Amino acid sequence: MLRVAVVGMGYVGVPLAAVLAETPGFNVVGVQRGSERSGWKIDLLNKGISPYRLEPELGELLSKAVSRGSLHVTDSFDSCRDADCVIVTIQVPIDEKKRPRLGNLRRIFAEVGSRLRRGALVSLESTVPPGTTEAVPPGTTEGVAKPALEDASDMDAGNDFSLVFSYERVTPGRLVHNIRRLPRVVGGYTPECTARGVEFYRKICLAGVHGTDIVTAETAKLVENAYRDVNIAFANEAALISGCLGVDFHRVRELVNSLPHIEGEPYLNPFRDVHFPGAGVGGHCLPKDPWLLLHGYEAMGGTGFEPRLIPAARIVNDAMPGQVKRLVIDALCEQGVSLCQARMVLLGLGFKGETEDARNSPTLALFDLLRHESGDVVIHDPYIENWEDVPVINSLDEAVEEKDCLVVMTRHSVYGEIDLDWLRDTMRRPIIVDCRDVFAPSECLDKGFTYRGIGHAKR
Repeated sequence: MLRVAVVGMGYVGVPLAAVLAETPGFNVVGVQRGSERSGWKIDLLNKGISPYRLEPELGELLSKAVSRGSLHVTDSFDSCRDADCVIVTIQVPIDEKKRPRLGNLRRIFAEVGSRLRRGALVSLESTVPPGTTEAVPPGTTEGVAKPALEDASDMDAGNDFSLVFSYERVTPGRLVHNIRRLPRVVGGYTPECTARGVEFYRKICLAGVHGTDIVTAETAKLVENAYRDVNIAFANEAALISGCLGVDFHRVRELVNSLPHIEGEPYLNPFRDVHFPGAGVGGHCLPKDPWLLLHGYEAMGGTGFEPRLIPAARIVNDAMPGQVKRLVIDALCEQGVSLCQARMVLLGLGFKGETEDARNSPTLALFDLLRHESGDVVIHDPYIENWEDVPVINSLDEAVEEKDCLVVMTRHSVYGEIDLDWLRDTMRRPIIVDCRDVFAPSECLDKGFTYRGIGHAKR
């Protein structure tokens, strides 16, 4: 029986622990800080209940694992004493200057190191910069985790224990699926560490495991997410340009993406994959990870050139809630209503459709832009009751009633089922600002709505 400790019961740690506990030959302990903010998850998980209600498979996996005794969650690091493998999955946030805050990560590894068994495998799955001014370069795994583990354990990485970095590829709504069915990347401190990490993750990953060195793996994770952020920024900027030209960007996107995919000719391939535009970028990763990549470059003394594209993409995506506000004001003006008089409802707090995760949601940014200038603004979401200090209405009837403007911020499937006749009769004024292309503009206009949308020309 292989004993595994998973430190951090969040969007990465919970599904990872569940998948490991389902795998024959594994016994798993989850370690979760017993804080007021997140300690409630300990009792919930020990009852076999998922804290993430919308995740397919997760609840069933947890229930079965707890029933058969292959998963237990605690707030004590002492469970690491018996662990053959310790996996750290805690969040690494950035500060107001876009620099990583590594103090908690260093503390966690000191706790693990003081209880580490000789011969254990330690894996870092948290997204981290590949270089940092707070530690010896070249990367966070080697520059922060390794010395913390060695100092606390009085053992040497690569000799007395194995150390790897293996990044997650989870996304809300597909947590279990992605852990099992997306390829895994493992970077080891030594080739022997890499081989051991690859062997471990092959037990749960059905899509193959790629071995490399630590800094390459750390960099690959950040480039992967920065690539996505840049592509979204391009779509958002092109959509805004198209709208100003009186052109429907969604039709433009279809035409551009009609180029065929030519198999076997990667260098001649004219394939295009222009993304959908939207109200901005949310979640824990994309708003943060490009900055971690740039921080790593600067920390390693990067002076050959000044990165421009990646920070520009961040600026474009962060500015999208402001563009939505502009559309709101324009639509209200057409109906002869000022922003200070308007009562509005924002549909969707989750940062993406069919998720209850509102971390860095563009809806929160738009809410902050509007709440001090408008007559009233409320947020509706079918899956989230409240988020920190922001109240959320779950009843669509209550949220929409007597509102002057409805703003679609999240593509929840329930919004596509809204009857436009009912909506027009329930609102005080028929105004829709659709940032996720949920409604057909022509149908909205036929029903008497004033319509605005990201990438749609003003009609």
